[in-house]
Amino acid sequence: MMIYFTENDIDRLIEDDVPVGDMTSNLLLFEKQRGRITLLTRHDMVVCCTEEAERMYRKTGLEVTYIVPSGIVLKQGEKMLEAEGDARMLHLVWRSGLSMIEFASGIATRTRQLVEAVRAVTDDVPVAGTRKHPPYLKKIALKALLAGGGEPHRTGLSDTILIFREHLLFTGGYDKLHEVVASIKKKQKEWKIVVEAHTIEEAKKVAASGADVVQMDKLSPSDFTRCKTECRELNFGVTVIAAGGVNGANAAEYAEAGADVLVTSWMYFAPPADIQVLVEKA
Repeated sequence: MMIYFTENDIDRLIEDDVPVGDMTSNLLLFEKQRGRITLLTRHDMVVCCTEEAERMYRKTGLEVTYIVPSGIVLKQGEKMLEAEGDARMLHLVWRSGLSMIEFASGIATRTRQLVEAVRAVTDDVPVAGTRKHPPYLKKIALKALLAGGGEPHRTGLSDTILIFREHLLFTGGYDKLHEVVASIKKKQKEWKIVVEAHTIEEAKKVAASGADVVQMDKLSPSDFTRCKTECRELNFGVTVIAAGGVNGANAAEYAEAGADVLVTSWMYFAPPADIQVLVEKA
């Protein structure tokens, strides 16, 4: 689950909460005192972003004495991270590191729930997360998605060709889609062309156009099987994916209905994980 965080990323995580210094700790003057911070789970969870918290701790001079890597499932009451050192530095990174882990572990835990629901039906349907995560939190959200067993659907506008209905407003609609697809294939021969559809009739036009992937938006599981069958009759190799409204309650139904991939942002709206913090004198 390699998501690269630069040194500048780590600095910004610290600086966001401490733009010029910790006023309270500076006034209390507890210099030369050592403290210990321990993070414990309050419920079962998939841990995520402990490595980035570790880097925050080390950057401020703390010694990390225990760490559980991202992607590991912990039971309630288990330890995930521990560090000790200058008490002032401990207070400097306490909250920002904790908030990051809570946010990321919440996403990772919900992703794992979704993946396990699908795996109960089949091992052949990936769970993909959209780019609908909070702005400026892309790396954390993507790492959490991977830690939970999901895959990125797209990391941004730069890495896929995904045509929406809103694009087709300016190109002649679905009836002209075959011309659009042919034009793109002349210019770009390496990437697959994905086109979103909202009805079975639109999906059939997408399949007939020669597009590589039909992305069905908010089609019910009960209609999905027929949609895929009719699309494959027009384009045998076309991939048909389910998107829009996919969640923990219906993911298995979409997988059973024949979806090749499940695309969702449901995991990004998970409540943060609840983590207990113990601060002690060392």
